[in-house]
Amino acid sequence: MDIFITGASGYIGSAVARALVARGHRVRGLARSDAADARVRACGAEPVRGDLYRLDVLAREAAAGDGVVHTAATMGEDRAATDAAAVTAMLSAMSGGVFVTTTGAPRARSSRVPVPEDDAVNPGGPLEWLVAAESRVLGARGVRGLVVRPPMVYGDGAGPVARLVEGARAAGVARYIDDGANRWSTVHVRDLAVAYAMLLESDATGVFHAAEASPEPMAALFAAIGDAAGVPVRSWSLAEARAAHGHMAGFLAMDAALDAARLRGLGWSPRAGEAVGGICGALRDPAEGYRAPGTGPRGRRAGDPTQVEGGDPTQVGDRGHGDPTQVGAGRAIRPRLRQRPDPG
Repeated sequence: MDIFITGASGYIGSAVARALVARGHRVRGLARSDAADARVRACGAEPVRGDLYRLDVLAREAAAGDGVVHTAATMGEDRAATDAAAVTAMLSAMSGGVFVTTTGAPRARSSRVPVPEDDAVNPGGPLEWLVAAESRVLGARGVRGLVVRPPMVYGDGAGPVARLVEGARAAGVARYIDDGANRWSTVHVRDLAVAYAMLLESDATGVFHAAEASPEPMAALFAAIGDAAGVPVRSWSLAEARAAHGHMAGFLAMDAALDAARLRGLGWSPRAGEAVGGICGALRDPAEGYRAPGTGPRGRRAGDPTQVEGGDPTQVGDRGHGDPTQVGAGRAIRPRLRQRPDPG
């Protein structure tokens, strides 16, 4: 297949590009700078200069191949309008083929028990536009439309989890909200990339969750983040988190457990995530690139037994884009509303 990827130099898009190239497909990737060009080439793909505002480039490239994977987004107040215009331009130019767009876990009903794709809600607020973003693709005529809803994506020392580690390291503390019993599904970025590839190669349509089987309690996740950052782990109230980070703090207090049975039915399994022991295993494995140099087990700096406070936060109960992982680490971090860091 000949696939055009928006956001091909970003975290998810570059992983998708590598997976597709490894499976023998031709990949063209949108890139808005020389540096982005280099990242796209490093994936084995062909860079196409442009961004989400270049509707002529988007339409031309979408029409030129067999399919599109849309993983890019802008971060400004115009993100909904920009996404709508970009996707409409690409879909209108296509005569057949497949179009895969990316939304996120907040489109599913908040639950500590994994929910299927049809158990969806309008997330409201700054993520309300994801409802129309999904409908636009699923309702496109003459194109096989697919929506991928990733949960919290991790792996290879990068992505939103890396920003949480960086935030905790800068603040000197890793904080989860209230008792940290809420649960979030997770997926390794390489497993997510394989999911996109399998969907492109199939005849499937509709919405697909891409998630590991067991959602992670937030207290356990932030204990691992504290380990990786080499800082103490503490709880703070939702009110305190909102005072520091605004309404986006609420996303880290919600449950976001996704059932990926539909995707597993196509033969998908989270092999990369299982190999590293899930998100907490990745955070504690130096080979994954999240840990601070000189950090010992349980978040202590080597030789300093005073770094961890409050007992063992991994023992707290049950738990649970957008990219809501931009908040909650102890400092104000500009929120990114879905896991698309690159408008190219």
